[in-house]
Amino acid sequence: MGPLDRRRPRAFLAVVLAVVSVLGSAGATHGQPGARPLDLVAVALLLVSPLALVLLVPRPVVAVAVSVAAVAVFLVAGYAWGPALAGPVGVLVGVLLSGPAERARRVAWGGAVLLAGAVVAAAALRPDAPPPATLLGGTAWTVVVLLVAGAVRDRSVRLAAAREAERVARAERERTAVADERLRIAREVHDVLAHSLSAITVQAGVGLHLLDRDPDQARSALTAIRTTSTEALDEVRAVLGIVRGEDGDDGAPLAPTWDLAALPRLVQQAEGGGLSVALDVGATAADLPDRLAGVVYRVVQEALTNVRRHARGATHVDVRVDVDLDDVPVGTPGGRLVTVTVTDDGAGAPSGVEPGYGLRGMRERVESAGGSLAAGPAPEPGPGTGTAGRGFRVRAVFPWPGTTSRPGTTERSHGTDGAPPRREEAP
Repeated sequence: MGPLDRRRPRAFLAVVLAVVSVLGSAGATHGQPGARPLDLVAVALLLVSPLALVLLVPRPVVAVAVSVAAVAVFLVAGYAWGPALAGPVGVLVGVLLSGPAERARRVAWGGAVLLAGAVVAAAALRPDAPPPATLLGGTAWTVVVLLVAGAVRDRSVRLAAAREAERVARAERERTAVADERLRIAREVHDVLAHSLSAITVQAGVGLHLLDRDPDQARSALTAIRTTSTEALDEVRAVLGIVRGEDGDDGAPLAPTWDLAALPRLVQQAEGGGLSVALDVGATAADLPDRLAGVVYRVVQEALTNVRRHARGATHVDVRVDVDLDDVPVGTPGGRLVTVTVTDDGAGAPSGVEPGYGLRGMRERVESAGGSLAAGPAPEPGPGTGTAGRGFRVRAVFPWPGTTSRPGTTERSHGTDGAPPRREEAP
């Protein structure tokens, strides 16, 4: 779209051309004694170009032809030289600044050649023709005007292309932001429901098993189910509050927050049905920023959920959260590394289980913090067992904010020792 595609700018330019052509020709008539006096026919011929500019620019070939024909008749009829040529030049500019750029450029420069031919023909037919130098100067000014108009059109095209590119980029950013937010909410809902429902399943099994033999213990299991379900509902409401945009009036954060202080509760929920969990959180980990603490919480939560759901025969789980100093040479970017390790002594899940959302969500969380996740067979026999080859380990390593871990300090995200993960939950 060109700068003069809209009719209002063309109408303004047409008014300017009409005033310049009529008043300029009236003044030029007094300065050219041999010129024919200006009359109504002359005024009508001068107004053809402004009208063509307003009405016929959408049909540029017709506009140029009509405008050049009118000025040719004007000059051949003996009227004054000079200002009358402003009309067709204005039409050429209007054509150049409207419609498709390539077509406009061809029509405008073709019209300029046609206008030059009309002026030369009129000069040959009139005894009072201006000197050749004057005609050459007028041609040069016409070329300059068209070159300037072409530069304006090119700049307009570039600006339009930049605006379109920005619009596309903005739409892509918005689409990506929506997709990222949907993915984040899906992870939150999955983590809350998978962990809570897994804990409820374990406690319900314990309650059913002890209902007749030990009612008090069964009652404790039912109480744990109620507590876990209540907490799960609260977390789901918090996540759904993000979706609905309900940030409240108390300045509450727009996302649920979990910290390391909640890890003992996770361990307590995971225990039961013959499974024990040992938790070891390093003292320096207490200073973890909220965002990293949330990542640690979710990694431990999902890992414990996978143990309950898929670790056949598991009796013990070790959960460790450490902050280690990345040992790098002086002057090399480096700093503290946060390491989360969850190791069980189970036999793993049956082969052929398709990858699901749990490990995928953990990996996405850890990678969003600049780290990596490794999930696969434990490098050593699982805790509490003497059977080699048993046990599964989830290990997440990521740098403390503001530091860069040394290349090679984190494991590949496809399992330890280059082996692929042997267990991941079904979708």
